Amino acid sequence: MALIVQKYGGTSVATPEKVFEAARQILAARADGHEVVAVVSAMGGTTDRLLQLASSVSDRPDPAQLDALLSTGEAVSAALLSMALNRQGAPSRSFSGAQAGIRTDDRHGRATIQQVDPRRLKEDLRKGAIPVVAGFQGEAGAGGPCTTLGRGGSDTTGVALAAALGADHCEIVTDVAGVYTADPRKVDGARRHTALLYEEMAELAVSGAKVLAADSVDYARTHGVDLKVRSNHTACGPETWVGYRRRTAAMAVSGDSWTPAALGEVPAIAGVATKTGLVRCVLRQITADHAVRILRGLAEREIEVELRRYGSLGTEDAGDLAITLPAESVEEARALLAEAYRGSRLDEVHWTSNLARLSVVGLGIGQLPGSPLRLLEALRSVGAARTDLLVTSNRLSVLTGESGLAEATQSVHDTFVHEPAVPEMHSTPLWATDRRQLSANVPALAAAD
Repeated sequence: MALIVQKYGGTSVATPEKVFEAARQILAARADGHEVVAVVSAMGGTTDRLLQLASSVSDRPDPAQLDALLSTGEAVSAALLSMALNRQGAPSRSFSGAQAGIRTDDRHGRATIQQVDPRRLKEDLRKGAIPVVAGFQGEAGAGGPCTTLGRGGSDTTGVALAAALGADHCEIVTDVAGVYTADPRKVDGARRHTALLYEEMAELAVSGAKVLAADSVDYARTHGVDLKVRSNHTACGPETWVGYRRRTAAMAVSGDSWTPAALGEVPAIAGVATKTGLVRCVLRQITADHAVRILRGLAEREIEVELRRYGSLGTEDAGDLAITLPAESVEEARALLAEAYRGSRLDEVHWTSNLARLSVVGLGIGQLPGSPLRLLEALRSVGAARTDLLVTSNRLSVLTGESGLAEATQSVHDTFVHEPAVPEMHSTPLWATDRRQLSANVPALAAAD
């Protein structure tokens, strides 16, 4: 018998019918002899509606009160799922993040989990009950104010509880049947991974893939929590495992799934991901002191920024600074620039909006000769704008326009995923082969999200 943490996303509990389906899948796992702790997100669209309500009352809501408001979305989902389980004859109780023992720092809106005390959850499990925990939230120390973990925080809640409870694994239940080489709803020919390494999944998440939150992958890697991503439509369908290792022996599986090949055979592609709503800011001929002051100010305000370029030519003291940031942070960044240059003249500032970052992710992709050229040629073939190419060991990324993003993404995916002859792999990951409770023949465990 295994202990499993199942996290259901907003689309998985968006309606009463979907809440009952989630309850049915939890009970199916119980029928197979497993203990289950459920974690839920707010019903689809709830968080956005709560944010709109907050903005209608206050231009600048108090962060603590905003957290108190936003946390109610997950509380509603947890209570409804617990009711559905009780109605089907299974004892269940809902928990807030604080009641589940999740302690965080005091950063409202972007808190970090510091400690988990799962004693109350363990007590319910001993009594044969099914705990249902509201994700995305905790409390700033024992008895402190409510905090939220930021977008995708329910994934982190699920992983943190799995680590604290010593669970067999954490299932992330979403509206797609695993992790794909691109968003299968937008890119033709996207192929489902049977298994990914933590490093690959982390790069995909940071690059914009929305299946798993980046913080949750980091937490899972740090605490050794195996992840399984599956569809909310069935508990017996395909899935993607994420962990330390993956199987390397090729065996036949369905034609739409694969695992990246070893480096040296073909490009080890994990996928193509995009992030939209970006703005590029270029400051021409600024001194090193001003550059440091600006970057420090952005960091202190916790504005999400990617440094695209900085440097000077020869012995010149001044250089060019190019950064990208989310569109919603532009006004704050403009105010920071005005403050940094108070009493002095800023010669050139260029803002470019409606941009997206397109990334190709794969272990060692940046070390493969010709990879950057292939990316640029794929973009040029569809006339896509391109600038600020960045090459790291595991990622190639470039800025392009939002208007042509769909065509550009398809072209890049066709180039990097369709061209190589990728070997098909068996869907059972290596780390599961010696753990009988993770056999793919167990219906309740064959699909996870």
